[in-house]
Amino acid sequence: MVHLAAVSKGASRPDNFDPLNGNSPNLKDYNYMKKSILALAVLAAVTGTAAAQSNVTVYGIVDVSLSRATSSIAPSITSVDSGNWYGSRLGFKGSEDLGGGLTVNYQLENGFSADTGNLGQSGRIFGRHAWVGIKGDFGALRFGRSWTPTYCALTDVIDPFEDGMAGAAASFFGRNTFTAIDIRMQNAIFYAKTLGPLTASVAYSLGEVAGNSSANSQLSSTFTYVAGPLTTVFGYNDVNNVTGTGSAKLTFIGANYNFGPARLHFGLDRQKTDLAGVTTTDASDMLIGLTVPVGAGRILASYNRLDDKTVANLDSHKLAIGYTYAMSTRTTLYTSYGHVNTNDANRFNVGIRHKF
Repeated sequence: MVHLAAVSKGASRPDNFDPLNGNSPNLKDYNYMKKSILALAVLAAVTGTAAAQSNVTVYGIVDVSLSRATSSIAPSITSVDSGNWYGSRLGFKGSEDLGGGLTVNYQLENGFSADTGNLGQSGRIFGRHAWVGIKGDFGALRFGRSWTPTYCALTDVIDPFEDGMAGAAASFFGRNTFTAIDIRMQNAIFYAKTLGPLTASVAYSLGEVAGNSSANSQLSSTFTYVAGPLTTVFGYNDVNNVTGTGSAKLTFIGANYNFGPARLHFGLDRQKTDLAGVTTTDASDMLIGLTVPVGAGRILASYNRLDDKTVANLDSHKLAIGYTYAMSTRTTLYTSYGHVNTNDANRFNVGIRHKF
């Protein structure tokens, strides 16, 4: 048997899945179908040998919640939202073993709004991820569009809410980059290497502005150290504007420590922005968080304190609490509540996330 690709099932793809599900062809389409099938068979015979050495995984997440938002400066609103915890997505990823310790990897991931069906990430087809790379003893090298290493550090190490639900940290922590600009970078080169307990991740986005190599460019880097129950991280991010005359800089340290009954999270950042079209920022933020496993559930809590160092001195803080309950390895219920003292803003949501 010749395979075009070895496709691995997503976690919840049903065994009776029929990729040809639909109406049967009518007689006038019969000859056309015979020609199409013959063409596919020839293509498979030509390409099957090489393709059989690779694999493809189709996966996704559907996340929908009911939300309620109130504040002292805007009317209250109740809404059905997508991606309050994890962004809804459909993705394809795979690899090919080249031998000699070398592996080619790729990922194409689409983002969409499950409440409306609209494309996410400003209508990009693969707005969440679009990259290809090679991995070996030298480390992992990738090219394309993906999360910045600094944003991964926020979600993986510092924020117990993983930048989701009502406790999403990026509205405070690193907001001069993650909220004001983007959590992803494109036209980028990504490199990562692990040496024992230390992992270094560095990414550089080419600005692609003729005659000015620094304009519109971005540098993002993290250094993560794991020692038993302790994980620490240092991150630095620098985004230049389209003329190379201003930038948004973010520097931070963070850690989490698993002491058995709970995991303690901590982060401290320094934000400074002088970039046309983006609000000038001169601030620091402190985050303290907690993750407490309770059976199949988890209690989440965090406190953010933003110290605004501009003349406006708009200090603010955010307090959030949440709970997740795993009904299975694929389906999780969640709820959260967050309060920001500025404008007495409150947000509550209850939702369901399903992975497949």
